[in-house]
Amino acid sequence: IFKKEEKSERALELTATCLRYNPANYTTWWFRRQCLAALSSPSSDSASATSTKSELIFFNPDLIEKDLRLAGAMGGSNPKNYQIWYHRRNLLENLFTECSSKKSDANHTDGMRLVHDELDYIAEVLENDAKNYHAWSHRQWVIKTINQEILWTNEQNFTNDLIVEDIRNNSAWNHRWFVFHRGRKLSHFCINSATSEANYALEKIALDPYNESPWNYMIALVKEQIRWVDANDGISKEVFLTLLNTCHDMSIEVMKGFEESTKKDGKECFHYLSTLIDMLEIKADADSCKQAIGYAEELETRYDPIRKKYWRMRADQLRDKIQE
Repeated sequence: IFKKEEKSERALELTATCLRYNPANYTTWWFRRQCLAALSSPSSDSASATSTKSELIFFNPDLIEKDLRLAGAMGGSNPKNYQIWYHRRNLLENLFTECSSKKSDANHTDGMRLVHDELDYIAEVLENDAKNYHAWSHRQWVIKTINQEILWTNEQNFTNDLIVEDIRNNSAWNHRWFVFHRGRKLSHFCINSATSEANYALEKIALDPYNESPWNYMIALVKEQIRWVDANDGISKEVFLTLLNTCHDMSIEVMKGFEESTKKDGKECFHYLSTLIDMLEIKADADSCKQAIGYAEELETRYDPIRKKYWRMRADQLRDKIQE
């Protein structure tokens, strides 16, 4: 059948049988898509269903739904099988691309229904494995391809629900950053969003200061904003310093509360000291650098000796800054 390039219902069923034995067989998945494309084409000529690398293949929405169910059944025991995730994306790519450009026709309605179904499916996979890279990558592709504000807003709520459920879900924190940047690497938070998200991170830090993710999230916000100081459509230095000082002071306040409630030394949370060092270094004045050097020395000798060479290097860099 493969050699004869028979693309029929019989060939399609045969690929399903083969995939049940080996769901990671790339060639079988590829041939299955060729069969689906041929069966979706109004022409009996199977060549009309093929495409060049630069073109998207059309699949009938009804066939897409059926095949997504098949892929979902196979993915249940193979949640990290790349071929299954790639198959889902390939089936949906043409329809989702149309959805992003059309607002009200039958294909758009079918497509948006499949969008929500696909997001629900991915959410189910993530319930069982919150760090499934393929699931997260696929979810980001879906949201970015459709690129509708309502979906971006829903994703913000989705990430919050996951973080509330498991504050150490690093993947959810990463996805939150992706969502607020609307998937574009060059996009950046406006100052109001940056302030709001910094407060959000501080709230989560208060719940678990030993969790690295909210510390990284907050300092990333600060470092991103400094690149836009005095830039076109950027922010003034005074506005940035307000954000920086707020993050610095609130971090200290949060850790004081932690120390009072737990009777523990807050500096044992080396993410805390590391973040303070970064913020003090951004301030760049002599007093801030000297304070940062003190924190680096404490990390080197007491709180994080496993990385003592790194903290020694940071202290030396700060000393050089003072002398400049």
